[in-house]
Amino acid sequence: MTGEARAIILAGGLGTRLRPLTDAMPKCLVPIAGRPLLDYWVDRLAAAGVRRARVNNHAHADQVRAYVGAVTASGRLELAESYEPALLGSAGTIAANADLADGADVVVIVYADNFSDVDLGRMLAFHRSHDDPFTMLLFRAPNPSACGIAELDGSGRVVSFVEKPAEPRGDLANGGVYVVDAAAYREIASMHAFDLGFEVLPRFVGRMRGWPWGGYHLDVGTVEALEQARRDAPGLLSRPGPGPGRAGGRPAAFLDRDGTVIEHVHYLSDPAEVRLIPGAAPALRRLRGAGFALVVVTNQSAIGRGMITVEQLGLVNDEMVRQLAAEGVALDGIYYCPEAPAGDDRTAITHGDRKPGPGMLLRASAELGLDPLASWMIGDMISDVLAGINARCRGSILVQTGKSPSPAEAGAGGDYLVAADLPAAAGLILGPSAEPAR
Repeated sequence: MTGEARAIILAGGLGTRLRPLTDAMPKCLVPIAGRPLLDYWVDRLAAAGVRRARVNNHAHADQVRAYVGAVTASGRLELAESYEPALLGSAGTIAANADLADGADVVVIVYADNFSDVDLGRMLAFHRSHDDPFTMLLFRAPNPSACGIAELDGSGRVVSFVEKPAEPRGDLANGGVYVVDAAAYREIASMHAFDLGFEVLPRFVGRMRGWPWGGYHLDVGTVEALEQARRDAPGLLSRPGPGPGRAGGRPAAFLDRDGTVIEHVHYLSDPAEVRLIPGAAPALRRLRGAGFALVVVTNQSAIGRGMITVEQLGLVNDEMVRQLAAEGVALDGIYYCPEAPAGDDRTAITHGDRKPGPGMLLRASAELGLDPLASWMIGDMISDVLAGINARCRGSILVQTGKSPSPAEAGAGGDYLVAADLPAAAGLILGPSAEPAR
């Protein structure tokens, strides 16, 4: 089982070559196809399952700070700023954020100067498939002497790296995206260097793999390059590819657990109290038979409150899985959030994974190859249906087999459907069924 991936986004540069545009806004927030450049990296990190990231902040700091707050409030991922009164350099930013690796197995390092369709999920999978501590994205550069150029051996290991060579020996260029083991990240931090390209990357030659990316990858550091990106964006963004999940991926039924699949028991901790809600199993069989993945996404604040343990949660889930299997139903995944809420408002996102935050749905989509835009969220609480809305699911359905929303919650906004139970919800998605409940 892999550990957590985190990310540091290098976005604090002045953007002097983009003036006068960057006299009024930071380079990382320049719009492309109506969205800030940084927003595309947030999407790609979330699609790869990254849940926590930091961005260094310097130029037009208040604008970046406001963007960071909006991203975290949206639940796409937990984004924090690392303010630099004076720019520290790419390697210096890592030294100032050495603690980011604590609790992670890998850290993704991203230069936000690039507009790219890179699939970070595939890059993470490649990194975890080899034994070297460092993976560098490479692309074919039209002007190699302006880039850092790598040479690879037959296994894909970097055997030479030269920053901006006068006489390039190839065109495989550093793409400014790296995946590094936590220990390697700490090693970089301990160097107290300034620049990754000149001072750090040469020290990893011989223990770093190159990952060539054949898709779109463009440094938008000049006015001409930015205009090129804006011309290319409509065609690029219409292609299927990694977003929060995968366009064209498998549709899913995201399911709340208590009050939706099994009967609601307050802070359920005893497997003996697990009972399927009547009709739940045949409804799930219908959805699976129609090609839907079945994924349970459940808030479990009792863990955060110290009332039950992760082991007890596992036993309860195992019993639910056993009872479903006896009815011919298999789940594709179970995701839980142990965080206790910050208050009583079920419509407020207090943690990206805790519903109504979309984090569990987006992580499942990234890990299981699902398409949230073709998927449905089904649950008995307002936080469930809002999680589906926040994940941009095709639809959300509120079932009336558990806790019903209060009048204030019912008017919280968002379009969702209401069904008596899971069979009725499946009927809304698939049409009526003649299969009897049992």
